Amino acid sequence: MKDQIAILVSLQQIEIESSSVNAHLCSISKQLDLLENSRNELDQRITDEAAKIEESRKLYRSHESDIKQNQVMIKRSQERLNSIKNNREYQALLKEIEELKRTNAATEDLMIDCLNQIDDAEKRTAAMQEALQLVQNDILREQQVVGAETEIAGKRLKELDRERLKMSCKIDADVLKLFQKVQSQQVRGNAVVPVQDAVCHGCYVNIPPQMYNELQRCDKLRMCPNCQRIIYWKQN
Repeated sequence: MKDQIAILVSLQQIEIESSSVNAHLCSISKQLDLLENSRNELDQRITDEAAKIEESRKLYRSHESDIKQNQVMIKRSQERLNSIKNNREYQALLKEIEELKRTNAATEDLMIDCLNQIDDAEKRTAAMQEALQLVQNDILREQQVVGAETEIAGKRLKELDRERLKMSCKIDADVLKLFQKVQSQQVRGNAVVPVQDAVCHGCYVNIPPQMYNELQRCDKLRMCPNCQRIIYWKQN
């Protein structure tokens, strides 16, 4: 049984390394995902700014058209002044001209606001485009890293699969079945853990003294009564 326990420990080490390799692949994949999310967010923000710029330009052109129309009306009204003899009509026309001029002045202020908004949006867009370029460069580098790491990890996982198969052929079917069952029940931690000084290193709870004495014989597989992992005696 001591040999079977040794094989179980080796199998456990293979599982630990396999989990570590897969966790590393997951980690670098998440990093790439984060970068791609940043790129997508910047793309969307640049698109939003472009829409704001276009809206401001449309509003600017609309104000510009209004001013031109008012200028035409002002010119026509000024031409009519010379032909009006009635003082009341003359004053009314002057008031109309002044009102059109005030409207144009206010519209010109709105046009300046539009230009300022366009300028601010273009500056923000330029800054975001620079940031986007940096993120795209990071993505290219990360893709190269992920590609290289994935290739290395893939080779190592294949090696571990071969080692797992080799070890599985050396172990009793019932022992392997028990190992696989315990392993499937462990959300975290290992299926096979050592016991030192009567303490299970899976749950860190003391096992009964009698079991600890029996465990040192290494004559059969035993389970921790607390966490239900396969346990084996490890000398200090």
